[in-house]
Amino acid sequence: MNKIIALVFSTTMSILMMSCGDNSDSSSADSEKQTISLDSITGFSQKGPFIKGSDVRLYELDDSTFKQTSGSFAGKIVSDDGRFRINARDLKSPYVYLQATGYYRNEYSGENSDGMLSLEAISDVGNRGQVNINLLTHLEYYRVIYLVTHEDPVTHEKMDFSKAKKQAQQEVFDAFYIETTSHKNSEDLDIGGNSDGDAALIAISALLMGFTEACVKMNYEGSSNCTAKLTDLLTSISTDMEEDGTWDESPEKGSYLHGLMKETVTYGNLNQKLSKIRENIKHWYATDSVPNFEKHFINFFEKATGLGHCDSTIAGVTRKIKLKPETEKKLSDKEQMISYKCVQEYNRILKNDEMVIDSTTSRWYWTSN
Repeated sequence: MNKIIALVFSTTMSILMMSCGDNSDSSSADSEKQTISLDSITGFSQKGPFIKGSDVRLYELDDSTFKQTSGSFAGKIVSDDGRFRINARDLKSPYVYLQATGYYRNEYSGENSDGMLSLEAISDVGNRGQVNINLLTHLEYYRVIYLVTHEDPVTHEKMDFSKAKKQAQQEVFDAFYIETTSHKNSEDLDIGGNSDGDAALIAISALLMGFTEACVKMNYEGSSNCTAKLTDLLTSISTDMEEDGTWDESPEKGSYLHGLMKETVTYGNLNQKLSKIRENIKHWYATDSVPNFEKHFINFFEKATGLGHCDSTIAGVTRKIKLKPETEKKLSDKEQMISYKCVQEYNRILKNDEMVIDSTTSRWYWTSN
C-alpha cells in the first residue's frame, strides 16, 4: 500500500514539475517578445524635407495580424532637413507603422508647401534604429500589408515580411518605369543621398510634385487645395496597387499625366525645372553630389506617353501623342493632339545667384514643338 501511495505521489510531483516547466517556457517566450527596447528611432521624413516641428508618430503592429496594438510613441521633426527622433521602448513586436504629418519643402520652388501632407512607412525595427519616411515607403504601404496578411492562391502561405517589402518596392519602381540596381530598402533611401536608389526616390518625388505644380499654376479650386489633390493622387495609386501590385490605367492616372506634362514639358521648361530641383537638393543637404535622377524622370515621360526614347539618333524628330482632357475640370472639349520634338539642351547650374548654362553636361528629352 505504501508503495502505491509513493508511486502516486511521485507521479503527481512529476506532472506538477512538468507543468511548472511549461509555464517557465511560456514565461520565457513572453519575456523574449518584450526584449525590443530602443533608445530611439531616428530618420528623415521627406517629400522635400518636412519642416522643423512637424509631427511624427510610431505605432507598434501585431507580429501576426499587423494591426495596431496599444503601443504608440510621439516625436517631432527636429531640423530643417526633415530629421526626426522617437523614443520607443518595450516593443513586443518588431513591426512598426510610422506617420509624419506637416508642411514640406517644394523641390521645384524650394519654398514651403501651402498645405500639410501625411506620409507613412512600415518597417521591421528588430535590427535597425533608423527608418526614413518618404514617398516610396508611402506608396508601398498598403501593398506590403496585403502581401503579409493574405495567403498566396498557389502556396496557401502568407508572404514573409522582408520578401513582401522587396516585392512591393519593385512594383512601385515598375509603376514609374524605373530601372535601378539599388538593393536598399525603401526606408533606407534618402533624397539627400547619392546612390541610384536615392536618385529613383528623387525622381518619383519630382514626378508626383509636378502634378501639384500644375495644380498651382492652373489654380484648380485655389492653390491651397493642391496638396489635398496630391494626397488624393497618392491614395489613388497606393490603393490601386494594393491587391495586384500594378498602377492601372484610369481617369485619375490620365488626369495626373496630363497635369504633369502641361507643367513640366508642354508649357514649362523641363530642363530648367530639373536643374532647379538639383540646386534645391544641393542647398537643403549642403552637398555637391546629387545622383542622376533626371534619367528616371525623363524615362518615365518617354514610356508613359509612348513617345519613345529621345537621343542623338533622332535629333529634331517630331512626334505626336493624344492627351485626354482633365476629368474634373476639362481644359478643352476635345482630346488634345500635342506635338513634341527631340532636342538636346545643356544643364543649368546656380552661379552668383543666377541659373547659368553648364557647357560640360547636357541631356536629351522631348519638348513641346
